[in-house]
Amino acid sequence: MRRVISATVVAAGVLALCLLVPPWVRQAAILFAAIYACREAVRFADAIFRPPEVPGTAGTPSIRTSGLLVTALLMLGLASLGLPGSLDWLDAVPALLMVGLGLFTLTLPQTPAALGSLGAMFLAATWIGLPTAALLALSAGDSGGRALLFLLTTVMVGEAGAFFGGKLVGGPRLAPSLSPGKTWAGFVSQLTVGAAVGAAAAPLLPGQPDLVTAAVLGVWLSAAAALGDLFESFWKRAAGRKDSGRIIPGHGGLLDRIDGVLFGALALAAATVVVPI
Repeated sequence: MRRVISATVVAAGVLALCLLVPPWVRQAAILFAAIYACREAVRFADAIFRPPEVPGTAGTPSIRTSGLLVTALLMLGLASLGLPGSLDWLDAVPALLMVGLGLFTLTLPQTPAALGSLGAMFLAATWIGLPTAALLALSAGDSGGRALLFLLTTVMVGEAGAFFGGKLVGGPRLAPSLSPGKTWAGFVSQLTVGAAVGAAAAPLLPGQPDLVTAAVLGVWLSAAAALGDLFESFWKRAAGRKDSGRIIPGHGGLLDRIDGVLFGALALAAATVVVPI
């Protein structure tokens, strides 16, 4: 019941964000969610590289805070690529990053784990920052909300199809070392549902692609979303965590909910080279 209630609230919020608010509010919400996702990713990095029996290493609250600041700064620099006119001031971002990186290293112990933690945080910033740039570009303008709704609907309904298809059919595991619960049947169900939703949601796209093109686009987004889910599973396995957080009752953290959306956003951005949306 908690999962159903949470899913209903999230769906209502998504509809409002896509259809009822001005573009700047939509983009501000995307940036806020990206910063919160950085917080969860930094906690992953901390859990991976902090030896719990050694006090004062890379997992102390002060280091986590400075690590979040550096990660969020790099993420925002990458995300700014999706903003109109961002190239006019983007030259300042590398200097800010170097200052942040220098200050951050002053807080780190001189250990291999600390260097690994730093690398993981930069990977996390890339993981979240580039899709955020794609989401900002996609959601810009008066028609951006409908394009964003197409992405979210295709990915999230496809993920629901994967869940129910895997439960009903079972069978061989898709990636047992990363996510023992995911099956090939669920993956095929995700692609099938994604194709159907993509075709049904085609009118949302300003470019008005035909049904076949929209269905292929749905398959493409669903495949990317499945890869994004497995990528987050890699982080969770490495960190020894079941969820990225507890912000969404019954669903876990924000990254648990948007891992497929992040990869799907990049897939949709790549698809626009071929298919006008």
